[in-house]
Amino acid sequence: MKTYWIVVGLALLIGWSFVSWLPPSRQPLGPAPDFSLENLDGKTVALAELRGMVVIVDFWASWCGPCKSTFPDVQALAARHAVEGVVLLVVDLDRSPEGGRAYMDEHGFAKDFVLHGSFDAARAVKDLYKVGGIPHTVLIDREGQIRFSGHPARLSENALTPWL
Repeated sequence: MKTYWIVVGLALLIGWSFVSWLPPSRQPLGPAPDFSLENLDGKTVALAELRGMVVIVDFWASWCGPCKSTFPDVQALAARHAVEGVVLLVVDLDRSPEGGRAYMDEHGFAKDFVLHGSFDAARAVKDLYKVGGIPHTVLIDREGQIRFSGHPARLSENALTPWL
């Protein structure tokens, strides 16, 4: 009986691993909940103001090793498509804005797209999007529909292209 459960567990693990790397679905995952947060410069940024743009929302923290390893690729993807209306918003889940600010300064990234407001406000957005762990990235199309929600390594050119 013990062997049976080991085999079932392995099958589920392998199946989940395979499914987690499949390309994102073309079906919308639902409307993107609206939110607003202050960026690191103190300006309020509201998702509703970005309707008509393709928005990548990256849930991130400077203390998160996997976040720091995937962020440059997410940022580069958004930058390559900025002229096509792609905007990157980073919901910084550091306890204070200093961690995100220091990371962005150290690596030469702009800070105007890094949203913090407060730790509680950033966590509220994380909860609104039902994000369990980070890093986590959400792709919102021009009509405000979520088209991708998952690990940022899965957000490729091919996953983004249909929504440009």
